[in-house]
Amino acid sequence: MVTHLRPSSGTSDGFRAVRLAGTSETRSGVLADAYGTTGGVGDERSSFRYTGAGDADLSLRGSAVDGGTRFGTMEPRPDHIVFWIGDGTATITDDQGTSTVVRPGQPFLLAASVRYEFEATIGRVSMMHLSDRLLRTALAGEGTQVAGPLRFGRTLADADLADLRSLLQSVGHTITDPDVTGRERAALNLRVARAVVATFPVDAPATTSSERLRDALTYIQQHAHDVVTLADVAAAAGMSARGLQQSFSRSLGVSPLAHVRNVRLDAVHEELVAADPSTASVAEVARDWGFAHLGRFSGAYRERFGELPSATLRAGKGNAADTGDAAPGPTPDDGA
Repeated sequence: MVTHLRPSSGTSDGFRAVRLAGTSETRSGVLADAYGTTGGVGDERSSFRYTGAGDADLSLRGSAVDGGTRFGTMEPRPDHIVFWIGDGTATITDDQGTSTVVRPGQPFLLAASVRYEFEATIGRVSMMHLSDRLLRTALAGEGTQVAGPLRFGRTLADADLADLRSLLQSVGHTITDPDVTGRERAALNLRVARAVVATFPVDAPATTSSERLRDALTYIQQHAHDVVTLADVAAAAGMSARGLQQSFSRSLGVSPLAHVRNVRLDAVHEELVAADPSTASVAEVARDWGFAHLGRFSGAYRERFGELPSATLRAGKGNAADTGDAAPGPTPDDGA
């Protein structure tokens, strides 16, 4: 059993690569913690090989298992997991008693907070782990804020899964590349997270409070180019200014106007990432998004993205993520 930890200076949580091998009865505690299978997995005779690579927000993993049918329980775990099998079938039953038969090549999302029963007769499985904070960031960018645990609707139609499959094929090896760091990795992670939440719609009970907060977030997203006041956002959400501030503080940890600033900073960042450094101007893009004081803007930008806006622009056009024809993630024989 060999585990490698290769920190990457561009990411606060570092790049990790792991390779494990063994049998069900000698199964590593690392895997039990990652998949919530501390109660054990049926069929103790099966052997496995397991590899993975990525950072704390997004990683790709793969396993090959020898043996017959396996079964067990996945308790709530730290990450959300999108998995797809290479052969056989897997039956997944959630905590509400809904069972789904997953077939080869069909991505399926396991929500971190949900308990699942499983029975599987498979040899190869690929998994993508996504942190809760990454998926919530992707949802917030679409104006969706969920106060409780994230749950997701099921998506089974091939047409609905096509975009996610295509993205994984194009950026799989980029996710597992230790040289992809910092801003480039953060942009890649968010791109994948957005595809995941677009494929598996969030399933959350609507409440008056969450609906009003969603209205506020939508208003800010749609009017980020304009002058936005606290009163404007409160009116759009049908809340008092004080109630709006309390809702933002409780759910997002920032004030409404701080969120406005963050939305604008994210918009500037996206434009600078995609811009041609020979023709674009940081000052012009910043002013387009309502930043009149360039000194304060630069300080806020560096605090949010870890670099000055001029450094983002100099990095060059189209550098956010590799879009080559890569296979979707490490396999047990990749040597991650």
